[in-house]
Amino acid sequence: MSRIRIKDKKLQRLTLILLVSIVAAASYLAGFASQVIPAYVGEVEESEIFHPTAEEPPEFGVYWEAWNLVEENFYAELPDAQVQTYGSIRGMLAALGDPNTFFIEPPDRQIEKAQFQGRYGGIGAEYTMRNGYLVVVTPFPDSPASRAGIRPGDIIVAVDGTDIFGLSQNEAALLIRGPVGMKVELTIRREGELEPLIVQLTREEIELPTVTWGLKEEEIGYVKLSFFGGRTNEELRHALTELQSQGATSLILDLRNNPGGLIGAAVDVASQFIDTGVILYQRDAQGNDQAFPAKKGGLATETPLAVLVNGGTASAAEIVAGALSDHQRAVIIGEKTFGKGSIQTVRELSDHSSIHVTTAHWLTPQDHEIEGAGLTPDLEVPLTQEDIDNQRDPQLDGALAYLRSLLPYPVSGVLQPVNIMSTKRGI
Repeated sequence: MSRIRIKDKKLQRLTLILLVSIVAAASYLAGFASQVIPAYVGEVEESEIFHPTAEEPPEFGVYWEAWNLVEENFYAELPDAQVQTYGSIRGMLAALGDPNTFFIEPPDRQIEKAQFQGRYGGIGAEYTMRNGYLVVVTPFPDSPASRAGIRPGDIIVAVDGTDIFGLSQNEAALLIRGPVGMKVELTIRREGELEPLIVQLTREEIELPTVTWGLKEEEIGYVKLSFFGGRTNEELRHALTELQSQGATSLILDLRNNPGGLIGAAVDVASQFIDTGVILYQRDAQGNDQAFPAKKGGLATETPLAVLVNGGTASAAEIVAGALSDHQRAVIIGEKTFGKGSIQTVRELSDHSSIHVTTAHWLTPQDHEIEGAGLTPDLEVPLTQEDIDNQRDPQLDGALAYLRSLLPYPVSGVLQPVNIMSTKRGI
């Protein structure tokens, strides 16, 4: 499909303003970016960068020379202007050399916002992408998906009659998500069925818990945090209250494979275990430090605590582990953490795309830089593939042994281990 060349000077200027504006937003720099460990944000703001006062840099003339040469001479069909603009933004941000400063298109931005909020309108199922289609991992209990009889392994090939082959995982998921109370029709292929199944569901509000918990032994509670979102502190307080009512006198806090999240949530979580002092320092590009103090009212400020970490413990999870270590509130057990100590601000653009911009680094209460260094556990315990294959967890065993040693008498019985909810994305 052919496209209109951008030769009109007014249109060029409008597009330039977009690009210059993003440069202006990024100019105060000191994992969506990394697909393994996402770069999560310190704050989320609406963009206020669409009216720059500075003159356009003369170097942008070269940009337009290149743009127009491609427009006039490229042999094959050109992508539309939006694709080229998004590509230009990505190239500009890549030139900064910071993997945690990056661009997110509107569909991925919607997924990200839902993750931070912890709830969305959908059918309630975990999924993965395989061979171009969504494959159901498991339906959530008492969800539209489970009540409609959707099973693990079902392949979703179309949504409301639209074939999803060729869409990204997020684009396909956004077709299924939507307003609560509205219907959605799924076309499903199921093993053993010759014909596709047509299933109609009514979307409901689906909550994504970030905290799972249970008793590991009579007096040892276990809490796992999968992410730091807007509801994490509320969920954690509920878990701590329930565990204490069941007799837990010590706790294991599992931060393994937690990629991070909101800084405010990290401060709130750490404040459940630390009653005074600083949780972290935020250092900007000019070397100015901002202290984030502990908040009053923590529920477990004197409870013996063991924290589990590994190479997937990153960002906000490292903030919490670092604060607990520096305040000598917990023994840290496991493997060296990822080492992401930079803070990103998210600015949403006018088309609901967004950029994550690195604005600062954070340091532990004792002024330890985490970026690129990570945290070294007090007790280093590897978890091998052989351990995983044989369903062994020596890191958890080490935490239990440490907390047992603090009890005034032997543990009389062992309860069944809790089942940990998956943190795969939901639809």
